[in-house]
Amino acid sequence: MSGFKIKVLHQINRIKMASFAEQLKAIQLKKNSEPIKDYSSPKLGGFMKQEEIDEYQNNVLDVNIETWFELIKEHSFPSTFLHISSEEAKLFVKIYERHYANLEPEVIAYTNWQNYLSKEEQYVISNLSERLQDKIDQFIEQERGFVFVKLSGRSPKDAPMVQSQFKTIYMQHLMKANPSDRFNENTQIKCLLQANFESLQMSSSQEVLDACLRSERVYQDMLLALAVPERFRENFIIRKFVNFDVDMEFRGFVYNQRLTALSQYNYLIFSERLKNERNFYLKLIQNFFLQFIAPKLEHFVSNYVIDFGVSDNGSQVWVIEINPFLITTDAALFSWEHERHLLESAGEETLFRVIEKPRPGAKAMLPFGMKQLIKTLDLEASIEES
Repeated sequence: MSGFKIKVLHQINRIKMASFAEQLKAIQLKKNSEPIKDYSSPKLGGFMKQEEIDEYQNNVLDVNIETWFELIKEHSFPSTFLHISSEEAKLFVKIYERHYANLEPEVIAYTNWQNYLSKEEQYVISNLSERLQDKIDQFIEQERGFVFVKLSGRSPKDAPMVQSQFKTIYMQHLMKANPSDRFNENTQIKCLLQANFESLQMSSSQEVLDACLRSERVYQDMLLALAVPERFRENFIIRKFVNFDVDMEFRGFVYNQRLTALSQYNYLIFSERLKNERNFYLKLIQNFFLQFIAPKLEHFVSNYVIDFGVSDNGSQVWVIEINPFLITTDAALFSWEHERHLLESAGEETLFRVIEKPRPGAKAMLPFGMKQLIKTLDLEASIEES
């Protein structure tokens, strides 16, 4: 077994697919009392069989953006691709393992990988940075505005949480809230999500590389891609940054090419708008999927998890990304363990779930590092107001 296969073996139970919201939910995962066959479950301990790892890896690679973007590109964000070589991917893995593996977010935030590159590594990074900047500049000239950069599988969404600008943006949004709401859990988590989202606006290759090299998600995805050399096809995906509210993201579940379920994506927050207009958004996304997406993905994989974004008060619906129909993909307000029969339903109805009221104790569901961030910034805000 290759070195990268062994690393994937150790990482596979830690992979959290696709979302910031999922990082928040991951701490709730508990070990099953009964054995299950879903090899990709992060609830399983120990090692898995090699054939199970191979199948898992292929299921993930089957929904990388290169497999679906051309089919529905007019319904997703304008994008351009820049190839990443296997040697560059190996360097990403090496840098992450050397500086950031198993470290707390606050330590990662202040550990500068650039200070410890060898001359050979500096050359590789410099060359990649120049190529990426050229691509970004060309794209910005064409599309105008900022870009959002992800990789073939996922984005470095975890990186903004450990960068200083994230704290600044969070405080800016918190200060815009009514003073009486600033210590409200729902308000604080909304500000966290909005800060995380806006931190992904970029215009320079240095920002992109810094985020990617600090990202555990990117590290995991590079490990997976390198473990299947015959299918290695990694790219930077340079996408137009489209701003929409954090309650306007939705996660859909497609089984046998039918949209079986839909959920509020950022499920730690309560949205009055979603509660009051849930039927409008359900019909909007159902119609969009049936009219524009399902026919064009007829020959795509039959089962997948698809993320939608809604902007301009419902006048525009976007496909954000597609994820594998696996237990490692966050089920949002559904449960893979207890409600798989709903996600795999053959009925005509699309189940739609939103948060019906503010969730007391939602802050307790945040990872430790995020709770500490809120605690620290709450103290700073209190001092400023006094």
